[in-house]
Amino acid sequence: MVIRIPNWLGDALMATPVYYNLCQKEKIYLFGPSPIVNLFKFFPNTEILYYEKGNTKKNLEILKPFKKEIGLLLTNSFSSAWLFFRAGIQERWGYAKDFRSFLLTRAIKPPRQKIHQRDYYLYLLKALGLPYEYKELLLPLDEKIVEMAKAFLKELKDKPFVIIAPGAAYGPAKMWPKEYYKELASNLVKKGFTVIVVGSLKEKEVGAFIKDGKKEIYNFCGKTNLNEVAGIFSLAKAVISNDSGLMHLAAALKVPQIAIFGSTDPEKTGPLNKKAIVLKANLSCSPCFKRTCKYEHYNCLKSISPKEVLEALEKLIS
Repeated sequence: MVIRIPNWLGDALMATPVYYNLCQKEKIYLFGPSPIVNLFKFFPNTEILYYEKGNTKKNLEILKPFKKEIGLLLTNSFSSAWLFFRAGIQERWGYAKDFRSFLLTRAIKPPRQKIHQRDYYLYLLKALGLPYEYKELLLPLDEKIVEMAKAFLKELKDKPFVIIAPGAAYGPAKMWPKEYYKELASNLVKKGFTVIVVGSLKEKEVGAFIKDGKKEIYNFCGKTNLNEVAGIFSLAKAVISNDSGLMHLAAALKVPQIAIFGSTDPEKTGPLNKKAIVLKANLSCSPCFKRTCKYEHYNCLKSISPKEVLEALEKLIS
């Protein structure tokens, strides 16, 4: 079975129960963007295929040997179904969305009720008569990944560390203020922790702002790939983040975590982790699901103080 995984890190991680349920029964091929799909190469009975955005010719070549496989689309887009159709994959299964039903050999109507994104993916398996019993997020890591992370962190000399992930690809309405993260990081240092800031190159300046020259704070933004970040997460005392892909990475690795929510809804995309504490302000305008605050005050985020986050963390790891 060829599985077109979601394009976003968080969604791809919330779909990990799908990969696990299916790889227990047969060999699966996970097809998705290279930085994300590489995270899943340690699933059993699984092979990785690289999707290249904008390169239809290359993608068709990659899919050519799998015409007799079932193609399962976890993406909702017309373009992903069109690609599987053009590649000649005989069975194309997925949700009836984005006017693509005529391209699918089995088109499933999406659930009407509000459910968690993880359950949205599992609902598809159930509707298709595929195994869906396993529901936990998970991410198998090879020991080499963990050893690589330890080598990366050798300067810390085994000191306990807390990870801060200040980014969110969706937009500012999901991002706790950088000034709050800076204050939190400073207070964590006072409590005896080393702090590691992680993210992409986009967060490099924010990481430098949070570090503010303190030797106990490390800015790794833009310096690691996702597999390295996963290894570092697995060794952390805790992870503090916005509602982001890295939040779901912490959840899949069962790392103690604080998740700060603004414009989005924890009931739909909250961390599925028994070691998670979700912090959210109950405002009348939230969740709005907007990228930016239409009132321009971002009170849903600003009303969650660094002190509140620190107290939640102490409760979590005490």
